[in-house]
Amino acid sequence: MPKVKYTAAQGLIQEAGSGVQLESFPTVPVIGKIATTAIAAPGVYTFTAGAVMTGSMPTAASFPGAVFVFRNGDTNGSVLTGSAEAAGVQVFKAPVTGSGTQAVGSKIQLAGTLGASVVLQSDGRNFCVIGQTGQITYSGT
Repeated sequence: MPKVKYTAAQGLIQEAGSGVQLESFPTVPVIGKIATTAIAAPGVYTFTAGAVMTGSMPTAASFPGAVFVFRNGDTNGSVLTGSAEAAGVQVFKAPVTGSGTQAVGSKIQLAGTLGASVVLQSDGRNFCVIGQTGQITYSGT
């Protein structure tokens, strides 16, 4: 089995030997958004539009396993839509509660609280909420 090395400058490198070597830890860039936008790739997004901002998600199938983080950089709130999915698909899924209920929707809205955030992971079909701070409202069918 070849050795795999990761460097920030070169990414993954295959070398002779065995094992894994991390010369630096992989990081994800923080992407500032100040206008309504289409979300093109996984990453950490900060919304600071000065008004409620909408981010349109790519299809979940385009990024299976990928993690998306969204946070409010001001107190205006933000909305994420699954508009790239087929009509009627409830693309956002919250964890199932102890009572067996699950919040779902084609849109989620972060409350207008500075620092409110949501962490989504694509399972290839849906965007699953794996963490949040602040209130999230699910809507749409």
